[in-house]
Amino acid sequence: MSRLHDAARTEARPIGVSVILSAGLRRLLPGSPDGPQRRTLAAGATLGDLLAAIGITTATDVTAAVDGELAERGTPLRDGAEVMLLVPMEGGAAAEGEATTRNAVKVVAVNRERSSPKP
Repeated sequence: MSRLHDAARTEARPIGVSVILSAGLRRLLPGSPDGPQRRTLAAGATLGDLLAAIGITTATDVTAAVDGELAERGTPLRDGAEVMLLVPMEGGAAAEGEATTRNAVKVVAVNRERSSPKP
């Protein structure tokens, strides 16, 4: 085999993730669209890499769910991952239907269940 062919085979493909930003986070990031965003990252990227690509600094207090599970900045991302990002808001208890960490994990899990093929 040629070196060119071997190099192409070992080159990692980028991954695509779906990102949902809470309304509070969209306010912090002017120009962020409503609804899910599609982001492309290098293979082996972590949640921290995604946050940096979006423009979220390490100083920003953010809660993340990756595929329905709470995640830290070091969490590796896979191709097709669903990421929900929330920032804490001041105030009382969450109103019905308001985005909270608990709701974020439930919503992502339900969406994943609905999109899974049925046996």
